[in-house]
Amino acid sequence: MREEELIYKGIHGIPVILEPGNAARVDRSSWRLVRPVYNKDKCIMCKICYTYCPDSAITWTKEGPVINLTSCKGCMICVEECPTDAMSEEKEAS
Repeated sequence: MREEELIYKGIHGIPVILEPGNAARVDRSSWRLVRPVYNKDKCIMCKICYTYCPDSAITWTKEGPVINLTSCKGCMICVEECPTDAMSEEKEAS
């Protein structure tokens, strides 16, 4: 079955990963309505955003988190879990 054939509550073309384990190869950027934005000045380097990201869209460097917007589906778990508001959300450009 192809993605455009899937129907849920009358909606055609629901974004879905059809093959288990291939999430890293799927561009999920079109799924987003909002995107996470990182503010380095507020970050305490706790790695909570990195730990909680369900899609491994956040990698960690010595400078802090790096968000891969191709992998990010816009769930905003990183924003919700950040204790210092170093992660915020921004409306996705249309």
